[in-house]
Amino acid sequence: MKLMNQINQLKQLIQIFDQFHLLKRKNISKGICLLLFPIMMFQNCYLNPFVYDLLNPMLEEEKKAGLLDGGLLLALNGLSSSFYLSGIIRNGSGVAQFNKEYSVTASESIADSIGLTGNTESSGRFFLPIGQGNTTIRVTDAGEALVTFTLNVSGPGMVSVTSIDPPEYEIGSLFPYDPTNKPVFFDIISSTPENNGTAYYSTTTITLTFSDTLPNWEFIELESIINNNIIVSPSSITFGSPAVSGNQISIMAMVSVFDILYTMQIGPGISSVKGTPVTPTTIRFFTQENLP
Repeated sequence: MKLMNQINQLKQLIQIFDQFHLLKRKNISKGICLLLFPIMMFQNCYLNPFVYDLLNPMLEEEKKAGLLDGGLLLALNGLSSSFYLSGIIRNGSGVAQFNKEYSVTASESIADSIGLTGNTESSGRFFLPIGQGNTTIRVTDAGEALVTFTLNVSGPGMVSVTSIDPPEYEIGSLFPYDPTNKPVFFDIISSTPENNGTAYYSTTTITLTFSDTLPNWEFIELESIINNNIIVSPSSITFGSPAVSGNQISIMAMVSVFDILYTMQIGPGISSVKGTPVTPTTIRFFTQENLP
């Protein structure tokens, strides 16, 4: 009976994924939509590799690498009007902004949070309380303004990034959390090529840098992990020999079609040496056969 209940919940989750996928394709005021679902789904589906593999054949190929671009699909059971949220601040190249000071400059529902300050962690993550309506956060580096963004909670389980200034910055990988049990995250903090960057030549190297050390996998296991968790589309890029060093994965890549935009999705089957799965992430880049 328990297994049947979990299967029914998985079917519901898949339907929600499809609905979100359609929503994601619409240009909604340049906002990033977040759906917050019961924590049981988060635990059983996002962090459980068995369930992830079970879901994989039922998802479209472009969803295969993760539950949602940037790891935005999260939940709290019985979400109240105020809760705690964590997210990553990235610049236009997709590089996580670590050790930057952030402060809440306005909040429509939690007056005590105004003036709250903190520093982003090594993965570029911030942690703060958020409530109904708009919450505005200002980020600085040694006193110099970097980016200001606004998060909006429009109803139970609905959060969106409604403004980012300057707009090339990205606020993503958003997760609710319990402040009495701060979670451990494993994130991609930079890549080569960079997000929105360009890879040159028919043979190039893709490098992913993570926020923590990677296991020293055997070569065959590493190949399997790469093939199942790093998906590039269109499929005119093929992978050669991968390698791991510390917190980096390097992959030899052969490009057969140039002057187009590629999308690379990284899924949660890649884990840190501590066993924490990586937050699903999407990186987009162009290709050119020669240097300009």
